[in-house]
Amino acid sequence: MEALGLAVKLLEKVSVLIAAVLLLVMIRPAGVWLGESGEKASIRRRIFLIAVLGGLAVWGNFLGLDVAGFRFNVRMVGIIVSGVLGGWIVGAIVGLVAGISYALASGSALAGYAVAASILVGILSGLWSRKFGTHLLATAVGALFIQVAYHFIIGGVMALMNFDIAAAQASNLLLHSAKIAANVIGAVSFMGILNFVSELDRARESARTLEAEARSAKLEALQYQVKPHFLFNILNTLSYLIRTHPDRARTLTLDLSEFLRYTLTTESDKITFVEELTQITKYVDLERARFGEGLGFSQEIESDSTLENLRVPPLILQPLVENSIRYGTVDGKVHVKIIGRKIASDHFLIEIVDNGPGISQDARSNGVGLKNVRERLDRFFSGRATFMIEKTGKGTKATIEIFPVAQTKLLDEARKKLEQVV
Repeated sequence: MEALGLAVKLLEKVSVLIAAVLLLVMIRPAGVWLGESGEKASIRRRIFLIAVLGGLAVWGNFLGLDVAGFRFNVRMVGIIVSGVLGGWIVGAIVGLVAGISYALASGSALAGYAVAASILVGILSGLWSRKFGTHLLATAVGALFIQVAYHFIIGGVMALMNFDIAAAQASNLLLHSAKIAANVIGAVSFMGILNFVSELDRARESARTLEAEARSAKLEALQYQVKPHFLFNILNTLSYLIRTHPDRARTLTLDLSEFLRYTLTTESDKITFVEELTQITKYVDLERARFGEGLGFSQEIESDSTLENLRVPPLILQPLVENSIRYGTVDGKVHVKIIGRKIASDHFLIEIVDNGPGISQDARSNGVGLKNVRERLDRFFSGRATFMIEKTGKGTKATIEIFPVAQTKLLDEARKKLEQVV
C-alpha cells in the first residue's frame, strides 16, 4: 500500500509537469519539439531543448516527497524526454544540470550517485530514441528499460563502494518500482501530448491544403462558365467577313484567338486591372464586328500605379460589359464606359455604366453571369469586395468595390446586422 500511495502522489507531481508542457506547446508549436534530433538537430534547437527540459527536470527535483527515509522525485521525466527529443548529448547535459541541482539541494551522501544516474539516463534515452524512434510505444518501453538498467548499473557500482547502502536501497524495491512507473507515465504523457498536437497541426495543414485546392477548382469552374456567349455569333460574322472583307476578318480572327487564350487564364496567374482592360477592349472590338459603330466604348481610369497593378480575377469585367451591350442596345446603339478610381489605400472602385434603358429586375436577380461575378469576387478577395448592379435614370451601373483588409470585419458586421433586420 505504501508503494501504491507513493505512485499516486508522484503522479500528482507529474501532472504539474504535464500542465506546464501544455502551456509550453501553446507557446511553441509541437513541430519545434519534434524536429530532427541527434546530430541532425540545429544548435538553436538543442539550446532550446536544454533550456526548457533542463528547467522541467530541475523543477522535478522539488516535486518530490520523503517516504521511509528516502527522497523520491520526478526529475527523470524531463531527463528521459530530453534524450528522446534531443539525442544523447542533450540528454546528458540535461541530466548533468538536474543531477547537480539535486545534489546541491539535498546534500545527501548519495548525491554523487544521483548525478551519475541522471547523466546515464539522459545518454541512454538519446541512444534508445536513435535506435527505436520517438513514438509512444518506443518511449514507454525505453523509459521502463532505461530506469531499470540505471538502477542495476548504479546499484552495482554502489555495492562495490558501500554494500550496506546498496542493500538498504535494494530493500525498497516496491517504492523504486512505484517511482519508475510514475516516471514512465510522465514521459509517455509528455510525448503523447506532443504527438497529439503535432497530428492536429498536420490535420489542420492538410485541411487548409484541401480547402485551397477546392477553392482553386471552384474558381476555375466558375471562370470556365465565363466563356463568351458571343462565340457562335462572332464565328458567323467572321464567315461573312471572310467573303466581303478578308483583311478585317483576319484581324478579328487574331483578336478572337488571343481573347479565347485569355479565357484559359487561371485565377492564380498575375492578372492586373490594366491587362483585364486590354482584353475587354479586344472583346468590345469583336462585338463591334456585329454591332458596327453603334457600339461605343470608353474608359475613364484614374492614373495610379496601385490601381493599374491591382490584381483582379481574369474576365471579371467581361460579363458586365456583355450585359451592358445585351440589355443596353436600342436600335443598334449603346455606349459602355468603364470607370476606375482609387478611393484610399487599398480601396478601389470600378464601375461599368451604359446609356441603355436599364437591366430588368429579373436579369439582375437570376442572371448566371452576375451571380458568377459576385461569387468569384468574394472568393478571390476573401470577402473584401462587394458587387452591386442597379438601374439608373440613364441606364445601368455595375459597381465593384474593393476594400482594405482592415475594413473586412466592419463589412462582416454590417452584413450580419442587415441579415438580422431582413
